[in-house]
Amino acid sequence: MIIIVQFLMTLIFLKMYIQRMKKFTIGILVIFIINCDHNDRSTLEIEPDENNIYSFQISQIWSQEPEGYRRNVFYKYPVNTNDNIPVAIILHGNGGNPIDLFNEYNYLINHIIIAPEGYENSWNIGRESSKAPDTDFINQIINNLNRLENVDEDNISIIGYSNGSALVNQLLIELQSEAFKKAVCEFCQLNTLQYQDDRFWSRSNIDSDVYDLETSPASNSKILSLAGTNDTTCNYYGGQGIFDYNFINAEEAAFIWAKVMGYNGDAITNPSQEIENFNRFSYLDNKVVHYGLNGLGHGYDESFNESKSIIKNFLEN
Repeated sequence: MIIIVQFLMTLIFLKMYIQRMKKFTIGILVIFIINCDHNDRSTLEIEPDENNIYSFQISQIWSQEPEGYRRNVFYKYPVNTNDNIPVAIILHGNGGNPIDLFNEYNYLINHIIIAPEGYENSWNIGRESSKAPDTDFINQIINNLNRLENVDEDNISIIGYSNGSALVNQLLIELQSEAFKKAVCEFCQLNTLQYQDDRFWSRSNIDSDVYDLETSPASNSKILSLAGTNDTTCNYYGGQGIFDYNFINAEEAAFIWAKVMGYNGDAITNPSQEIENFNRFSYLDNKVVHYGLNGLGHGYDESFNESKSIIKNFLEN
């Protein structure tokens, strides 16, 4: 009788083990160690939704979340998953939704798309509702990319729209990463907090909008920017815009970045126009490229298809 009971218990255990292993093949649990104010643990649980979008969370602590907060990061593999797939981190605008970006940037068919979620749907440049440590957030994502499958963690592009583009500019200033190869700024250039007195700046206190730390950007990235000449949200020709940020002229901002990347000549004053209504300013054999989109405001219109081709070619070449 004892032998029969032991045999039945063994069968039950084996059944439970098989079920558990099946579930494990669907969801893999990985532990991240995140350096915040103290050591904390975040989990990466790979469970794709019906659209094959995966997600993980990174824990951070800051003034708005003193007990810690798990921040969402969504990602999706390309259809053809080969080894060493490059990464495109996409940053939404203020009030944006990271999930929407997978459709918006579905033309990047050769990249792993990673879409982090800004705290309160914004990125902390100084005057937004979020005071989260976003540079550290993106840095933590980059540092843990090797935990994903088939990823080329040394080939990272970061794309931002509007408020997300403002963060891309700040990442170009602060992020010292050899893996950060390409930056795409859509509809937001440098502001005068980030660049003033011919120098770049960051903050000692991310709760404020006081940029008091002189900072030397890395000079290893390629930069593409696109902006509408009628944009007054992030004023194209310079001046006050959203949240009372004072923006640098978008064409001058491209020239400033070109000098960081090694350009020693004069600013371009006569752009080319290979595409109608796209004024192209190219420095250093296309290492820094700016497009002024004639007549556009703060966003794309029917010109979006041309812009998608420009961005895709920039990332893949």
